[in-house]
Amino acid sequence: MSLLPGPIRLRDIFVVSTAIGPKESTLIYRSLGKLGLDAFQIVEHNRRGLSEIYNEFLDRFAGQDLIVVLAHSDVLIFDAFIREKLSHASTLFNIIGLVGSSHFDVAKETPAYGWAIWPPEALSGSVEHLLADGSFRWFSYGPTPRRCVAMDGLFLAIDMLTIGDHRFDPQFTFHLYDIDFCLAAHSKKLSMGTTNICAHHASAGSFQSEEYRQSVSKFRQKWMAIAAAREEKHAG
Repeated sequence: MSLLPGPIRLRDIFVVSTAIGPKESTLIYRSLGKLGLDAFQIVEHNRRGLSEIYNEFLDRFAGQDLIVVLAHSDVLIFDAFIREKLSHASTLFNIIGLVGSSHFDVAKETPAYGWAIWPPEALSGSVEHLLADGSFRWFSYGPTPRRCVAMDGLFLAIDMLTIGDHRFDPQFTFHLYDIDFCLAAHSKKLSMGTTNICAHHASAGSFQSEEYRQSVSKFRQKWMAIAAAREEKHAG
C-alpha cells in the first residue's frame, strides 16, 4: 500500500552538480550510481560560480516536463524513493528542498544570513551532517512537507514546467546564492517547500571567510534596496 496520497505521475529527474576535481571523487556521484540514476551531469574541475552553471541548465531545460535537481557535490542521497517523493512534492511546490524556513526578515541585520537563524517554529525538514569529531548526526528541524520562503542549496529540485524564467543572480557565486534565489522566487509568487528525502551533507558551511562576508554585504545591499522600494511603492 502506498503511503503517498493518491496516484502519482512519476516525473523524470536530471541531476546537476559541480566538482573541483573529477566526478568520481564526489559523494553525489556515488549516490547516483547506487540509486541507478543515470540522467545527470557533474561539471568537473569547476572554477565558475554555481549560479552561472545552474542558470545554464535551467535555460537548457526550460519548459520541459522535467525536475532538475541541483545538488552539492558533498551530498550523499540514500533514499530509494527519491523519484516518487519529488514527483509528489512537485504537485505542491515549484521549488523543492530538504531544509528551510517559512520566515525570513530581510530587514534584520545579522552576521550570517541563512534559513536556520530563524525561530524553530518556522523551520522544516531534516538532513544528516558530518560533525567535527567525525561522527554523524541527524538534524530534524521541523515538519515536512512545509511551505518555505528560504531553503538550503545543498539540494534544490526545480520543476521546469512551472519555474518560468526565474533564475539565480550570478553576482552570488556561492555564498547566499540559494537564499537569494528563494527570496526572489517568493517575491514572484512561486511556491517552495520541503520534502522528506533522506540525505547526508558532509559540510556544515563556512561563515567566517572573507568571501562569505563579501556576499553578506552584497546580499544586504540588494535586499535592503528592494525592501525600501516596496515601502516607497506602498506609501505612494
